[in-house]
Amino acid sequence: MTTATTEQIASRITPGSAVGPPINLTKWVDEHRHLLKPPVGNRYVYDGSDFFVMIIGGPNARNDFHVTNSEEFFHQLKGDVVVRIREEGHIKNVALREGETLFIPGNVPHSPARPPNTIGMVIERRRPPGETEHLQFYCENCGELVYDKEFDCGDIVEHFAQSMEEFWADERLSTCKKCGTQVPKPTPVKRIIFEPEVVIERA
Repeated sequence: MTTATTEQIASRITPGSAVGPPINLTKWVDEHRHLLKPPVGNRYVYDGSDFFVMIIGGPNARNDFHVTNSEEFFHQLKGDVVVRIREEGHIKNVALREGETLFIPGNVPHSPARPPNTIGMVIERRRPPGETEHLQFYCENCGELVYDKEFDCGDIVEHFAQSMEEFWADERLSTCKKCGTQVPKPTPVKRIIFEPEVVIERA
């Protein structure tokens, strides 16, 4: 009897009445690790009609904040990461350690920073057509909102990275109107220092 690979299994798991076979997540990560690359590093494990499940590998290379009307559930499978949250104009660094989970309510701007060799799972609600979400970029010099891209994201794996690349490549969009500082394309996270305060070092 031939045993299906986890990639073949994943390809068969689609919305419907049939229950697909279990996935060995460790093997899935090993077989798909080459796809978990910056800027986001995300790939679907399950892409359903009601919700989707992504595995996200580090390092990532992001300086955007994601905002959606729906909730998001983070589970950190391997290594420690930081999720940056914007609250009342200030950034709060939330350390998410291996084995921990984090629930992010809707409409909370958030930006995960993932160093190398980390693996996380994120579960999100499938947004119906016409329900938009945001990628927001803030000036690293003065804190001003530089660009707010509102869009109907049909595929979070493909559209996220594409939207980021378009912003970084456009000098007009990525330049702060208040102080003139350009938001650069970030390099991948190299490591995160957690104590005495969070410091995110980039390659």
